[in-house]
Amino acid sequence: MTNNMKDTDWQETYSSLLKLSTEGFKFCALANGGAAVAILAYLGDIAGKDGPVPDMRCAMLSFLLGLFFCGVAMLYAYLTQLKRLNNLVDGSGTRGDWRLVVSLVFAVLSLFAFGLGSLLAVTSFVK
Repeated sequence: MTNNMKDTDWQETYSSLLKLSTEGFKFCALANGGAAVAILAYLGDIAGKDGPVPDMRCAMLSFLLGLFFCGVAMLYAYLTQLKRLNNLVDGSGTRGDWRLVVSLVFAVLSLFAFGLGSLLAVTSFVK
């Protein structure tokens, strides 16, 4: 494979990784935010019908933490890209950055919070 083909392949792979991470952030935000809104709508409907209102505080907290974790992950992803850009301008290396690890950890925490919140919401529906 020629150097030009390798560079093109690297650029396309890097571009697709950025797109995938953007979609991952969108999923985390939409899943956690949508779940929080759905709980509020459900509780509002139940409260309006004078029915027994399940305790959804822990589930709601988990979804809100998931949104917070997603925001922190996006912040650190931005800082990672900014540092890489500055390194490219300076001519220094772009390999390895602790901010990327922090971003990944918070993205995983956001997904975990969504799963936990979902489990807590489901277990609140007892007769």
